[in-house]
Amino acid sequence: MTPVNPKVLDTLNWGISTEIKSYVFYIEAAKRAPDDATRTALNKLAAEEKEHYQVLERQHHALIKSEQWVTYNDILRQEGLPEISEDMSERHQELIQKVKDAESHRVILDMALELEQEAFKVFSAASERAEDEEEKKTFDFLARFEMGHVKIIQGMIDAL
Repeated sequence: MTPVNPKVLDTLNWGISTEIKSYVFYIEAAKRAPDDATRTALNKLAAEEKEHYQVLERQHHALIKSEQWVTYNDILRQEGLPEISEDMSERHQELIQKVKDAESHRVILDMALELEQEAFKVFSAASERAEDEEEKKTFDFLARFEMGHVKIIQGMIDAL
């Protein structure tokens, strides 16, 4: 059996963490949405981030058949909003606080757009580096999803 490329595992780890953080971000943003349509859209984005996490977790599991990610599974199975643990990046903790302190809906949408653009870039780059067709397909799938989120959020911004 060929050893798993550590760069692939690093990207999967980053992706899993980012999807959870994005999920938390959208749940918080939805609580502050100015109307039902925006709240619905943000909750849908949160649900999709949770789905992305599940794709990444399955990919990781398929690569190394490990129980390493049980902590993440437990986080997303909890009732209510998961806590942001210390292993989550400071940047996302700051973003959640900015959502709570945001003075306008536009500020929240700008933050969401930045998150999605960053995720798109990381998954696109991971796809280009992928050495295995299954890895490439996984990262391409996630990059397309993130670009879909970019378009949704940009549409919300344009509608303001």
